[in-house]
Amino acid sequence: MIEDKDYIMRLTHEVVRTLIRLLFQKDIDKDEEAGVSAEMAVRYRELLAMIKDGQVNEAENLLLDEMDPANPAYFELGLLFYEKLGAQTEEFLESHNYTQDEVVEGLKYFVDCYGYGDLWDTISR
Repeated sequence: MIEDKDYIMRLTHEVVRTLIRLLFQKDIDKDEEAGVSAEMAVRYRELLAMIKDGQVNEAENLLLDEMDPANPAYFELGLLFYEKLGAQTEEFLESHNYTQDEVVEGLKYFVDCYGYGDLWDTISR
């Protein structure tokens, strides 16, 4: 378990940012257009609304249930989902039965499912 929660938040953001830069040639910190594809926009807004409403586990379950390793747009959606989830405070997450460590575990699992586990290992060191 990683103890420094700020470190976990930064790690999550930087891993997602790096993957999106490498795979989609977008910079989520600089590009106003660096959002999900139009094809995924509705689902992304729904997932973010679920997070906001405290349905964190339910949102992650929905994301993982619909995961399609053949669809790069869904991979981008998932990366951005975990980036937004990782930006939540530990207090918010804990009040909804979730933790920053679970964000990292979920993101790693998601990245592994898309075949980028080795890249994750390289980036997250």
